[in-house]
Amino acid sequence: MRWKPKATEPGIVLSGVAHAAILAAGLFAFTSQAPFPDAQEGIPVEVITDNQLSEMTKGERDAKQPQPNPKPRAERVAEQVERREAGEAKVDAPAPPRRPAEMKTDDKPVEAAQIPTPPAPPTRPDLEAERRAADAKAAEAKAAEAKAAEAKAAEAKAAQAAAERAETRAKAAAEAKAAAEAEAREEAELARKEAARQEAAREAAAKARAEAKAKADAEAKAKAEAEARAVAEARAKQEAEARREAKAAAEAKARAEVKAKAEAEARAQRQAAVADKFDAGSIQQMLQSKERSQSSGSTGSEVNKTAALGTATGASQRLNPSQRDALIGILQEQLHKCWIVPVALQSSPNPPVPSVRIRLNQDGTLAAEPAVTNASGDPLFQVAADSATRAARRCAPLRIPAQFTPFYQDWKDLRVNFNLRDRV
Repeated sequence: MRWKPKATEPGIVLSGVAHAAILAAGLFAFTSQAPFPDAQEGIPVEVITDNQLSEMTKGERDAKQPQPNPKPRAERVAEQVERREAGEAKVDAPAPPRRPAEMKTDDKPVEAAQIPTPPAPPTRPDLEAERRAADAKAAEAKAAEAKAAEAKAAEAKAAQAAAERAETRAKAAAEAKAAAEAEAREEAELARKEAARQEAAREAAAKARAEAKAKADAEAKAKAEAEARAVAEARAKQEAEARREAKAAAEAKARAEVKAKAEAEARAQRQAAVADKFDAGSIQQMLQSKERSQSSGSTGSEVNKTAALGTATGASQRLNPSQRDALIGILQEQLHKCWIVPVALQSSPNPPVPSVRIRLNQDGTLAAEPAVTNASGDPLFQVAADSATRAARRCAPLRIPAQFTPFYQDWKDLRVNFNLRDRV
């Protein structure tokens, strides 16, 4: 869409023309502006006093540096130096003309009577006295003023000295007070720090005592609890051991009774069978058919028909395997109760197993010292062996159930394995 100007609306046209004229005038004004003057070099200026100005001498413009003691310029040395007072003119003033000698005045002397005498001033006889009195009074006033001035100056000086002394004393007192305050503050700070240190030390000591007491109480409590648990465990173990021993004894007794009953029944059956087959003639014939024994008996240094530690027939009672296992279990349980296992052995994943030979009397006491019958390259084996032999000595005498007393020949020499796994 194209805009067309209208004669009834000349505002836009006038505005554009006015703006264009203003821009043109501004451009023309900037182009016709005079350049700024170049900056001139500054002249060094030195300030002098009036005395220096009065004593200044004419110099030269091309001199390199000022002379320290300047003197007037002279082309040659004068024969006679003329001293002049300061402030005289540079050119001497001409002398007044003298009267020529040939000039003479009138030859007639002037008579004294012809010269008029000036009138004498009126006489005042007291003028000189008044002047002297005025001078004396002025001198006295001046002396009084001087004395007053001196007294005032002395008073001012004394007041100034007193003020200075007072100021010095005040300053010294202020410094002493400041030093005392600083020392007091320092002492207070040191006292506060010392009190804080002592309080901290007391708190630390109290805390340490409380911790030590709490630790001791905890240790005592733990020890009491451990002892109580140990006593309870020992009592429980004793009760369990008593129950196991009673149970093992009952089982062994039952097995022995069953075995004895079975043996009695078998013996009765054999006797019955023998009785059924008994034939006196055949037995006599059989005995006669046998050859006579070549031995007439055992020989020795003396005749002794009593067998040592046994019956005349040489037959003794023996433990069957089940009875032997039961007795070994009972004795091993007693020995394990007396066995104090070393800590190193408890923490070992594969503890060694020492085998101890124990020789007993009929009452369960040791007939000889316990001895280890096996060996091992494990460094813990000797520790385990020593603890096992100590357990055997500590546990003597061993309690042998009554049903096993007749079988002393079977259990008088035993070998017991101290295995930690069996104990657990």
